[in-house]
Amino acid sequence: MKIGIRHITLLFLIGFTSLVQSQTSIVSDSIQSYIEKAEKLQEEYKYEKSLEIAKAALQTALYNNDDKSLGHIYNIIAKNYEINEDFIKARGNYRKALVYAKSSKSRVLETDLYNSMARVFTKYNLTRAKGVTYYKKSYEYAITLKDTARMLRPLLNLGEYYIVRSDFDSAFEYLEPAQELIQSNSSNLVKTKLTGLLGKYFLNTRKYEEAEDYIDQAISYAKGETKNKDNNDQLVSTYYEELASAYQTKSELYKKQDDYQRAYTYQKKHFQNILLSKDKKKLQELRKAITEYEVDLLEKRAKKAESEKKESESEVLKWRISIILGIILILISLAFLISSYKNNIQKKRLNSDLIEKNKELISAKETAEQVSTLKSQFISTVSHELRTPLYGVIGLTSLLMENPEEKKKNEYLESLKFSGDYLLALINDVLQLSKIETNEVKLEKVSFDIRSLIEGIVNSLHTKQKSNNNTVHIDIDKEINTTLLGDSVRLSQILINLIGNALKFTKDGNIWINVKCLEQKNDSYHLRFLVKDDGIGIPKSKQKSIFDNFAQVKNENQEYEGTGLGLAIVKKLIHLHNSEIKIKSQEGKGSEFYFDLSYEKAVKQRETALQSGENLSIGTTNFYVLIVDDNKINQIVTQNILKKKGYTCNIASNGMDAIKMLKEEQFDLVLMDINMPEMNGLEATKVVRTFNPSIPIIALTAVEEGEIRKQALSVGMNDVIVKPYDTQQFFQTIMRNISKVKMA
Repeated sequence: MKIGIRHITLLFLIGFTSLVQSQTSIVSDSIQSYIEKAEKLQEEYKYEKSLEIAKAALQTALYNNDDKSLGHIYNIIAKNYEINEDFIKARGNYRKALVYAKSSKSRVLETDLYNSMARVFTKYNLTRAKGVTYYKKSYEYAITLKDTARMLRPLLNLGEYYIVRSDFDSAFEYLEPAQELIQSNSSNLVKTKLTGLLGKYFLNTRKYEEAEDYIDQAISYAKGETKNKDNNDQLVSTYYEELASAYQTKSELYKKQDDYQRAYTYQKKHFQNILLSKDKKKLQELRKAITEYEVDLLEKRAKKAESEKKESESEVLKWRISIILGIILILISLAFLISSYKNNIQKKRLNSDLIEKNKELISAKETAEQVSTLKSQFISTVSHELRTPLYGVIGLTSLLMENPEEKKKNEYLESLKFSGDYLLALINDVLQLSKIETNEVKLEKVSFDIRSLIEGIVNSLHTKQKSNNNTVHIDIDKEINTTLLGDSVRLSQILINLIGNALKFTKDGNIWINVKCLEQKNDSYHLRFLVKDDGIGIPKSKQKSIFDNFAQVKNENQEYEGTGLGLAIVKKLIHLHNSEIKIKSQEGKGSEFYFDLSYEKAVKQRETALQSGENLSIGTTNFYVLIVDDNKINQIVTQNILKKKGYTCNIASNGMDAIKMLKEEQFDLVLMDINMPEMNGLEATKVVRTFNPSIPIIALTAVEEGEIRKQALSVGMNDVIVKPYDTQQFFQTIMRNISKVKMA
């Protein structure tokens, strides 16, 4: 009896379980059909109906705790919100979908959801970083699935993300593996996006040939697909967008290569394809509107048909259909009219933009041509200016080697010195202009005597003064205490150029150099510097342009040498002092240049002189100097200059020899070259400072002072002298540094 009951119970349980499983299967099939229907409606632009069906399926799936279906349903809902640009709701529903996808261990859905979430999150600044993380997760999951298509999506999205932000190295990290994953059966949209992004990458990394190859591939793929009748309007619109992007990239490519005509052509194609894309989107929206209108209309017809059964259905139906068709036709016509009107306005705006772009490109082309012409003129001028004095140096040296008459030697040597000074001035001008342009020139404050400075400049220009038989007059206001505090080097450069020009453009005439005190305070002077001549003068039409780089004034009867950099440097140096240079001139009657500068009064001059050692009598002490230089000619020049003042010298040809000699002998000073074989001057100084911290070491180098001074001081050098140098300044620097040690 008990066995029988057990059998009956068992049969009942089996039957009940089968029934439950059968019902569950029916429910699952029903939910799946709803999901498929919602996805199809979404593809047909029927987003509200798709959302309605998805929400109906959602209730059933929630009731049955069907996590897998819930993941798919929330994904459909999120996509509908994303398409309609409600990104906040889209983000919330994607998150819910991800929770159920993880719960049901649906790896494929998780992969798709991370890519979709990343797409939404990267639209906002605050969530972009999280969006990038989601793209990377989508890619990692796709790798585990070995799904090439799903691997490509996040790679392309990341590549595009970083290119938009001009992070091209990061972009290539994702575009390179994407390139390897592309197969012959990959979709043309993927190929279009990848080749377009690679084109942008190579364009911005200046690899123009590769850029053009990839851009042309992108254009080829996109063009073909815009004519594919199997593609829906949304997809065709996307291809037109990709095509517009490729043409924009190609326009930028030709612009960077200064081919403005082609740049303009492709810019025009870019705008045309933007309009075509917008036209397709308008048509898509119109179809959506018509579809929704038809659904609403059919529902109304059904209700009215029930309440009006007694009426003649055939007559009413014909009448209503004709009205409906008329309304639809009117709506379609109206929509196209509105769209055409908007497109016409947009075309006008785009054409206007295109005209402006064209003007910019033409202007850029003209600027490039002007720069090219200016560069050619500069090279030609500098070439001429270098060759002329070099010819003099070589020719005069040859004449001296042939032992000419004794009375001619001084004349040749004076001309040789002039050619050398001219070459140095030319090189200094070019370097000075370059430094000013790159904001490397900073004003310094040192004590200097204004009268000595001006007289020194006039003496240095004696050859030029003598050659044109000019007389120079110097007048310094008696109110000025001639010792000032400021940048004497920059003032010298200004005055050398102005006085040099006055001497060059004046023949058998006079040059006046005036310094007048405009205002005197307790601690400073406001001075006006004036350089005047009675030379050829400057035409009114050229008085502004003479301060431009490479500008020169020429008259009909004679040509004047020079690069045309002098006045450009003068103007820029005066600007550094927050002042302006002004000019008064009349052609044939001379020129007058003047500018105003402020200088502090020098205090405690005697103490400064004592500290600097400038009070010592040069040449009265027999100092022992070590010259460290690998150049034999430089050794001879430096040694002979020092010997004339009564100094004793010894020579080391490199840093290693210098260290050895300094350990064995007692020297008062070291003149150290920087660039030498075996061990350079900087390294040698470091070693010397380990056993002799007090001996003055001065860098004697041909390198620009600004470039080497910090390095020299950092390794323990005391000062820097730049070759070629002024002999007086050379000995002042030596005495200043020796006296610091002697007086310590």
